[in-house]
Amino acid sequence: MKFGYILPNYGDKITPHQLIEISKACEEGGFDSVWATDHVVMPASLREPYGELLEPLITLAYVAASTDKLRVGTSCIVLSQRNPILVAKQAAALDVLSRGRVILGFGAGWAEQEFGFLNADFAGRGKVMDESIRLMKTLWKDDVVNFEGEHFRVKDAVFLPKPVKKDIPVWIGGNGPTAVRRAIKLADGWHPVGPDVEDYRRGADEIRQSGREVTLSMRVTTDVRKKREPYTGVSGEKRIAVSGTASDIRKGIDAYAEAGLEYYCASINHPAAADIIADLKRFSGDVIRSYV
Repeated sequence: MKFGYILPNYGDKITPHQLIEISKACEEGGFDSVWATDHVVMPASLREPYGELLEPLITLAYVAASTDKLRVGTSCIVLSQRNPILVAKQAAALDVLSRGRVILGFGAGWAEQEFGFLNADFAGRGKVMDESIRLMKTLWKDDVVNFEGEHFRVKDAVFLPKPVKKDIPVWIGGNGPTAVRRAIKLADGWHPVGPDVEDYRRGADEIRQSGREVTLSMRVTTDVRKKREPYTGVSGEKRIAVSGTASDIRKGIDAYAEAGLEYYCASINHPAAADIIADLKRFSGDVIRSYV
């Protein structure tokens, strides 16, 4: 089992310096990675929690420059809202500068008004996302790039520099069957948010039965201080929290591990950085060390 941490790059409580302190605490505590959330421009009615948010790739470049081994990931870039050639370029630069530490989580998106602000096609976002991933993989791999799609066309183009390994792992965000099928078809990982164990098992089983090597991950609210009940996320989906005592948390993780989980990304959030760091140290000592 590997562990990641979801950075608080959204909201207005954590300063840039504190993001570095939190990231270094993760590196020292045995976390494999840190992850930044994405939204570009939200309607006023959805200001919380993502109305104020540091752009994820820029945030991760800042974090990577102050860490040595910690992988840096996006959880998740809403790819259909962005030009995939530009995202591929930014990600390749970050991968080169971080010496190959990048993972890209991509999601189809759920905030229709945000798509409207960005002049992006909400109804067709799935097809745009699929083609964007194929184009990005081609840009990273081929010496001379030729790509003919419905939405994007590139002919006899040079795209440099390449990522360190001429590829960057792509993980698909999303809890439902469509995200599972997209992970099988196009990606290197599946990255849902807080599904219950049985839903996770169904997705993991389908991925394993496909025969493809796909990392089975999960982003989940984690609370080392108190027990939390299931809740409804801002996208309207039911979410599970893993919480309570160290024993409760280990039992929760073990249940997902038995269902196929390989990579646990904890979302531990407080208004004060000191509280986050204290909980990260507690999680590291009580949970991560038991899986080493």
